[in-house]
Amino acid sequence: MEYLPVQYFSDKWEISKRRIQILCKEGRINGAKMIGNMWVIPADTERPADARSKNPVIVTDHEHSSVRRELKKLIKKIFKTISDIGVETDEQKNYVLTGIAGGLSSFYFGEKDYKREIYGTVYRDITGNTMDFDINDRIVSHVNHFIDAYKADSEVDNILSWAYQYSNKIIRENIYSKTQFFTEKYMIEYLIHNIEQINMAGKIVDPCVGGGNFLVECLEHLCNEEKEGSSLEQILLKANRLYGYDIDSGITKIAVVNIRLRVLAILKRNSCQFDFSIWNKIQPNIFKSLDDDVGGSLCAGKKKVVNVLDNQTAELSEALGNADIILTNPPFATIKGMSAEEKDFLKKYYPDANCDTCVSFLEAIYSLLAGHGVCGIVSQNAWMHLKSFRTIRKKITSQYTIYKIVNLGAGAFVDLSGEKSNVSLLIFGRKINQENTIQVLNLENFSLKDKISLMCGKPDYLRLLQNDIDGPNGYDFTEKGSLKAISSSIEKYKDIGTPMQGTSTGNAKELVGYFWEHFGDEEWVSVSNGGGYCRWQGLNHSVVKWGREGEYIKAQKGSALRNVKYFPETQLVFSDTGTAGLNVRRLLDHQIFIASGPGIRVTKGNEYAHLALLNSRIAAYYLKIMSPKLTIAAGYIGQIPVNEGLYTSVVLEKNAKLCVELKEKILSTRPENLEYDPAFLNSMPSDLEKAAWSLFNDDITNELLKLEIESKNDRVIFEGYGFSDDDRRHLEILVGKCAYQIDGAQDIDLSKLDRYMDKIIDAACLLKRTRTSKNTLGSDGVIEYVSKDLNVNPEIIVRKIQSNPGGMKLVMRKYRDLVLHGLVLQYLGYNTRNGIAVEREKVSGLETFLNIRLGRNNYYEWLSSSFNSVHREIFKGVPYLIYEEGIIHRYDNKIAR
Repeated sequence: MEYLPVQYFSDKWEISKRRIQILCKEGRINGAKMIGNMWVIPADTERPADARSKNPVIVTDHEHSSVRRELKKLIKKIFKTISDIGVETDEQKNYVLTGIAGGLSSFYFGEKDYKREIYGTVYRDITGNTMDFDINDRIVSHVNHFIDAYKADSEVDNILSWAYQYSNKIIRENIYSKTQFFTEKYMIEYLIHNIEQINMAGKIVDPCVGGGNFLVECLEHLCNEEKEGSSLEQILLKANRLYGYDIDSGITKIAVVNIRLRVLAILKRNSCQFDFSIWNKIQPNIFKSLDDDVGGSLCAGKKKVVNVLDNQTAELSEALGNADIILTNPPFATIKGMSAEEKDFLKKYYPDANCDTCVSFLEAIYSLLAGHGVCGIVSQNAWMHLKSFRTIRKKITSQYTIYKIVNLGAGAFVDLSGEKSNVSLLIFGRKINQENTIQVLNLENFSLKDKISLMCGKPDYLRLLQNDIDGPNGYDFTEKGSLKAISSSIEKYKDIGTPMQGTSTGNAKELVGYFWEHFGDEEWVSVSNGGGYCRWQGLNHSVVKWGREGEYIKAQKGSALRNVKYFPETQLVFSDTGTAGLNVRRLLDHQIFIASGPGIRVTKGNEYAHLALLNSRIAAYYLKIMSPKLTIAAGYIGQIPVNEGLYTSVVLEKNAKLCVELKEKILSTRPENLEYDPAFLNSMPSDLEKAAWSLFNDDITNELLKLEIESKNDRVIFEGYGFSDDDRRHLEILVGKCAYQIDGAQDIDLSKLDRYMDKIIDAACLLKRTRTSKNTLGSDGVIEYVSKDLNVNPEIIVRKIQSNPGGMKLVMRKYRDLVLHGLVLQYLGYNTRNGIAVEREKVSGLETFLNIRLGRNNYYEWLSSSFNSVHREIFKGVPYLIYEEGIIHRYDNKIAR
């Protein structure tokens, strides 16, 4: 069998190498094996299904358009066909797009006689090449089959631009591909239907035209709404009212073809008589740059552009300016990953936009709109509330009258997720009204299906004075009532504690490792390394090569020793990745912190009360509304509002100590944590099944108690801030409920729960995942995760498991493995300070020990067939021990890695 490296499959499956390595370790890629320190995978392996999809107990609706989903399959099929017939790589994308556009054209014309002429013309329009083109019959068959299946769905009219976007994932031709995420139809239709002036507009402009999605839907609207009807002549005239530009000259040709295809679709639906001669009579005004440039339509007015169809040159201001209507979705590009040339351009011409391309367009549109003009735009939200955009926010609110804002939040795009999809739809005009009231629709916490439904109905708009968007803090959709009042309180967390940046090693691969890799080496010291979601206590498995006063780090290029003098005074640490919310832990004695696990120095109050406050949903809420980024900066923590009654609370102090103790109990039974204490094994039953259940039951009982205490903390903190029930409900919309307060009580199928939990825990019987949805915080244990995901109170889940332990067969198998693994380590004298006392031991001796300890069983088989995989996963893919030829001994990690 042929094996290939991870990099090959990373490129093929479009998954990061790190993710594939994790899948290999979890046993989710059949046949994968490790050779030396490298995973290899059988050449014919298929991409594994995403186990992060919803569990078998919950049934969810997939929001993806079936047309778009099947289009992706069609594109892959066409790419395979053209690869089979030997089409050169640089021509493959053109073949895909020509095949799809030509297939649509043939469908609209309804004549087979045009086949050669249609595909040849479309190919020349898409590529600019004058060479003859002969489409492959297999491609025609694939496309025709697709169109026949979906011709009744209006979404099929839009597939060309989506085909371009999806092809970018396979063949990226230029630097623009990474920001080409086209606008969803429901967004476009909302903006079009809420701009009354469109019907009378003589010039409709999209300065970031992409595949022409905005313009084709405008054309559709004009033909459906205008009273003079939609004859062939009228439709051609309406197409002439469309103007567009794109910095990517290749995609401007797609926009032209897309508009022409939509004209044909409208003509066909209106039963107009037409033949192939109509194609070149469709003349939208689409422009591209005359020369290569950085700014595109952000450039000053005298920039030269050229009409894609007639090659006539014009100044940008002439081509796009004096627009009655602008409809656009500008690139969502920020300074991260931006070229130096782009940065210099934006800093020079749009200094207040903070190198944010989308925000720059909000400013640039002013010079393109006519005095009476109106713009509908898809915009990122950050400019409305971040202090860094205060200056440009003032400019926007003083130059425009903002009519409507629909805050879609994240999850508004079918094919885009994360921070970049956190968007709003804006409608504004140049005509100034100082007393303007904005209609605001906040849909950020709804599913995509519900967002669309609420926008299409009769939206219940809030009324907001335009001046409320101005000011240093701008306007944030998440703040409300007391929550907003508290956020502007005088005392901030920075007044009672000092969140600090951690040291950057400059070479984490060489200077950061696991403690079991460096037993006995005093140059390596324990470090808080972040790297995951964990409350109260934990993530204590890393060491850093420190030496004398950080000498090894100092020697690294790009390193930075930070806050070293405060190591002895630092009590708390946090993870710097914030997608799952703020999570804070105790810093252990003699432990230092680095960049991914920064420190917090308590200067006033009690450190445990601080811990309770920072691990609360209130702190996560405030942090989330302050920071749209994926990194939790120390400065943001410093801005969390606090009061003395909370950070000195004896109740919070007592509760936090209990939470730490309960978390330590769980960690003390896992040998990959510094908290590990093998003494728990001595009190376990002398029967494997009973021992496994004892450990499982202790885990879920302790976690349940911790969740109950966290709920009490929440109640104390809410009372301390003086929040109402309405404030609590509003907060829950953004960060979810405290798990213990979930009131769902539906019955649970224990066998399904068993299969579900088996998938979400690792060999250490610890949670592999973090969040159940974008509106919840991270989970600190398996019961919390299950409770949030199933919307069932955690006490019901625990009681259900305890009522029938035998029903959890798969989970109990993992706990049996955990017990056996722990006893092997105990026999070898393992502890987290020195490692093992017995360097080598025959399996026969270990089997005898296990037979005496747990009763007779075939432990030899487990030791020889399961120990290595269980041990490797528990020790995070970097094993300390290994079974080989009847012996378990130390594994030389340095050689293996």
